[in-house]
Amino acid sequence: MQKQSQIIQPANLAYSPRHDQYDEVVGEGGQIRSHWQYSMQVLEGMGLEALLERQHNAERILRDDGASYSPGDQLNISHTWHLDLLPLILSSNEWEGVENALRERAELLNLILSDLYGPRTLIYNKVIPPGVVFGHSGFLRACDGVKLPGEHQLIFHAADLVRDEGGNWLVIGDRTQSPSGTGYALENRTVLRKVMPSLFRDAHVHRLSNFFLKWRKKLVELVPGKDAPLIVYLTSGAFQESSFEDAYLANYLGYPLVQSRDLTVRKGAVWLKALDGLRRVDVILRQIDDLQADPVISRQASGLGVPGLAEVVRSGGVKVANPLGSGVLENPALARYMPQIAKHFLGRELRLNSVPTWWCGEPEDLAYVRANFDNLLIRHTCRAEGGHSLFVSELDSKQREQLLAKVLAQPMNYVAQSAIKPSQTPVLQSRGLVSRPLVMRGFTVASGSSYSVMPGGLTRVGAQQDTQHIVSQLSGGSKDTWILDSEPEAQVSVLHSALSPPTAERSFSMPSRVVENLFWFGRYAERAESSLRLVRTVFEELNSIEPLPEEMQHRLLQALSHVTGTLPGFTDPEVDLRKPEKELLDLVSNRARLGSIAHSLESILHSSGGVKELFSIDMLRLTNDIRDGMNHLMNNFSRKMYSAPEEMFDPLITTLLALSGLSQESMVRGRAWRFMELGRRIERAMQTLELLRQTLVFHCHASSTVSLVKPVLASLESRIVYKRYYRSGYYLDKALELLLYDRENPRSIRFQLDALQQHLEEVGSGSKAVRIPDELRFILQTSNHLLLSNMSELCRLDQDTGQYPNLKQLFDDLESNLLACAQAISDRFFDHASGPQSIDMGERML
Repeated sequence: MQKQSQIIQPANLAYSPRHDQYDEVVGEGGQIRSHWQYSMQVLEGMGLEALLERQHNAERILRDDGASYSPGDQLNISHTWHLDLLPLILSSNEWEGVENALRERAELLNLILSDLYGPRTLIYNKVIPPGVVFGHSGFLRACDGVKLPGEHQLIFHAADLVRDEGGNWLVIGDRTQSPSGTGYALENRTVLRKVMPSLFRDAHVHRLSNFFLKWRKKLVELVPGKDAPLIVYLTSGAFQESSFEDAYLANYLGYPLVQSRDLTVRKGAVWLKALDGLRRVDVILRQIDDLQADPVISRQASGLGVPGLAEVVRSGGVKVANPLGSGVLENPALARYMPQIAKHFLGRELRLNSVPTWWCGEPEDLAYVRANFDNLLIRHTCRAEGGHSLFVSELDSKQREQLLAKVLAQPMNYVAQSAIKPSQTPVLQSRGLVSRPLVMRGFTVASGSSYSVMPGGLTRVGAQQDTQHIVSQLSGGSKDTWILDSEPEAQVSVLHSALSPPTAERSFSMPSRVVENLFWFGRYAERAESSLRLVRTVFEELNSIEPLPEEMQHRLLQALSHVTGTLPGFTDPEVDLRKPEKELLDLVSNRARLGSIAHSLESILHSSGGVKELFSIDMLRLTNDIRDGMNHLMNNFSRKMYSAPEEMFDPLITTLLALSGLSQESMVRGRAWRFMELGRRIERAMQTLELLRQTLVFHCHASSTVSLVKPVLASLESRIVYKRYYRSGYYLDKALELLLYDRENPRSIRFQLDALQQHLEEVGSGSKAVRIPDELRFILQTSNHLLLSNMSELCRLDQDTGQYPNLKQLFDDLESNLLACAQAISDRFFDHASGPQSIDMGERML
């Protein structure tokens, strides 16, 4: 056991392992462990200042990569993934024992899974009580008898490990439904190789790529006789706990990232709803739990899952990895019986023991728990139902009584475990190295006749030295895990493996949801930019040394409410238009208000969250800049809105412009890009039409109309072009020529219509239909209507009403056709006829 006291003070680093736990770096006598000596020597030579600089670089890379972890499913509530610069280092000799033990555990769990959904000898021979299985929500009776081809039922497994005080590894939990962490481990390795390249190279660290290659190979083997099966990566969606990891890992493995609504069950198979129709799915690599997979068997009306999926699995129409029902292996009560199970199947004791566990469903175990309650860790047998584990010693007397009452009321639902104090490892902070407790998650994947173990894993560290909770939801951080080798390994990449197709599959149809997200990403990006421009113009006019007449200021404010859709806004008679600051503040910063700038910016982030795998690194960085800019604007706008507030919008406008420009330069001119452009062009045309209608038509007299031409041109980024074309004065007919008809002006209506026609023709180029599709027909009608309009008629003022009725009618007709076009695009490309639906829980889904 590591004793405290000896302080190592090399150069300007200081690490003082003042704790009673096993220390990963410092041995019993205060000496650095042999496998750490070279790395510590290098770190000491670098010094604290250089290490902190590299730590900052790592944080910047993680932020630019969009690496984040969300505590739940709330919109855009996520935290940047934290990686500590110092890795966890294990020697090759030690790792050999851990690797063999993890392989053995995966083999045993595979036997347990096969038995529980097969002969159930463990129950018949009284190795485990029936209540451990049948009383657990993870046991799905609908999956009884279902088997994957081959000897492996458990394809992928993760185990959380801690050291006890003697330095021995113990298992504190298994993950068998949809184990997370491999993507974060890969990101950790990628980042650390960038910021510590020399140390990584010279330390001869085992590489991770071969593990992912074997993972891909195993999934292909699930469909024997098919060279290129369609394998999809099923995730619960953006802004869930591990949405970054899902997008990152799907991209690395080369699988389409799909959500439940991208899939449908028909004719005994699962189909991917794609642009060109339906494609049959062969294998589903799932990152959703059992109870989210099929609402028919879970009897949940959450809107998640693929109705009928379990029945297709039973018939062999699709393979799911890990198989449905594997969540029963996550029951911590099984740890109590692991020694007996090992003897039943293997005839020997396990190499890797679980932490001492007592199942409260056993009377003698419950008696022990009651007698030693204050010193134990209490866990619910079902993770989804019980939440986080609770260390009784951290609770006050009332909380302890309440927890004990819950355990006594439903003893079969709880287990107790020894409160192991994890080993400690150094973590870099501004004041130097401090010690923190750690948990290491190891990963195994079925390969050949056994399992392959990732050489390393995901190491998580606690936020405080004395904390016992080491999970991502409760802060803390992570480390890369290095397994040292005596000589360099051959580099293998899943991107250059023999499993990769020799040519790009350009014809692959993306899920409809993906192109829908891209379409709305384009729309929200344009909506946010136009709203920011218009609000900036409003402030410029309100603070101008030559302000508009009061009547025109009011007209411009009311137009702002119409264009952003934040009605009633400034059209409300109770709003004082002479003191617009309160309404402007709400219009800019109220995230819950539809149409507000904050809402549009959040919608950009939400739409991008579902298509990250299609964006370049630079585009992801710009979306992160949007998030940062939005937060800065929300936090500071109220304070600065009385002093040159228009300047606060410039960084966000610039970022949105950069995002638009980068999408032109970094995205392939395929369907994904064209749908994003369709959304952008439709939104720009509609925003422009609404602004023109509210400023140049509605209740405006001739003289006042001309007064509003200048701010309208400024908002539409066309004032300089107008001055260059016409040199002097502002005239309605000249402004309309520039904003409606000029096909060389990227802000004009005609430019948007020409672009829409081109994109729609390209998107539908593979169709064999004789008739023009509805969406293209609406655009052609809009273009013809615009080009056939007469300027003199448009500028004819009705003296009685003070309006330009022909101009208003033109705007109404154009907007109507654009709305019809957007609806036609949705009907054709985004909506598919529904397959089987759940009608339980009193909800009928039509």
